[in-house]
Amino acid sequence: MRILKSKMKFWRKSSKPAAVVLGLILLLAQPVWARVVDRVVATVNGVIITLSTVQERAAILMQQMQASGNPSQMNEKQVLEATLNTIIEEKLQIQEAKRKGLGVEEEAVQTALDDILGKNKITIEQMEVMLENEGRSLEIYKNHIRNQILTSKVMQYHMGKSGRVSDRRIQKYYFQHQKDFWEPKKPFVRHILFIVEEGAEGQTRAAKKEQAGQVLRKIRSGEDFTELAILHSEDVSASSGGEIGWLTKGHLVPEFEEVAFRLKAGEVSDIVESRYGFHIIKADKVTSGEPEPLEKVKGKIEQILSFKVRKKKYNNWIKDLKKNAMIQVTLFENEDAGKENSELSLEEESSGADERHWEEASNVRNERAVKSVGLKQKNFQVMERKLAFIKKLRTHKKISEKEYQARKQRLLDRL
Repeated sequence: MRILKSKMKFWRKSSKPAAVVLGLILLLAQPVWARVVDRVVATVNGVIITLSTVQERAAILMQQMQASGNPSQMNEKQVLEATLNTIIEEKLQIQEAKRKGLGVEEEAVQTALDDILGKNKITIEQMEVMLENEGRSLEIYKNHIRNQILTSKVMQYHMGKSGRVSDRRIQKYYFQHQKDFWEPKKPFVRHILFIVEEGAEGQTRAAKKEQAGQVLRKIRSGEDFTELAILHSEDVSASSGGEIGWLTKGHLVPEFEEVAFRLKAGEVSDIVESRYGFHIIKADKVTSGEPEPLEKVKGKIEQILSFKVRKKKYNNWIKDLKKNAMIQVTLFENEDAGKENSELSLEEESSGADERHWEEASNVRNERAVKSVGLKQKNFQVMERKLAFIKKLRTHKKISEKEYQARKQRLLDRL
């Protein structure tokens, strides 16, 4: 009988990974919460953090979690709160780095930028276009990279070699968590495959299944599985008696795996149907589950313990930085009042008033609203209203995203 040597790839699960699109590190996107209001939500030793800054970072966080297939279970308030805390910690670390006299050479920034370009397979010109579309410049983007490098340097300066773990601790962890390093049982299998082409008619499928049934009956009656595989299997493994070898989960089609991993040593399955046809599977032998050797998992355990040690030290360090800093958070304070005071009317738009008239009218209202407030608080409130105003200009497409970012930065620089 003619043996069709179809390759194993026809029934093995594809090992080719799905394409992964690498996002540009720190590349900001439009916020997921399209609010017009902008205001000061925190100050860190006098450095201001605005609501729009938090929203933009929160949008990135949400996009990253969705892209990773692990969407956040947090609500909007929780995401904003977590994002603000991250920004506060970054500000504290940058301030600490400057106090320590640490800096970042331009060469280091350029190296990091080149690495990002290489990983994303884009040119500097393409990146500039992408940034331009987001209303940013390459210089702003490089400043983000510079801050990231600076926080890494100050963290390394403070943390030192605190992540070292002794062999004794590694051994203790290994014996206490052996279930986490357990190798499941593995079957050594053979199979006989009767191929059914995709889209084949019902009669063809029925004939193939009947052919498989006849061979299975011969096996049940005592005939040798290996010899029958050589005679009848339509897979390339026929010449070796249907031998596939030791199986590891995740490498074969689910229908095949589900049955193969249930078989006991010497056991033969019933007919198993997959999208490639009909299989008869035999487990020649099966290993019992056992823990992986310590030497094999030692590096992994060391990483786990080192991370815990460094995380504890990091948390204590950040706690000390916060304790010795002047931090004021107003993210969720007087939200309704803030909206009423911050949102500006766009009635002037319908009358055809130009942008300068808008801004002048807004400034007059702002000055009147804060006459009775102390000088510092007055400046904050005036700035918040100006931030809200330029954000409304952007929302209604009176100014571009790039112009909005530039104006926002100029306002923040005045304080």
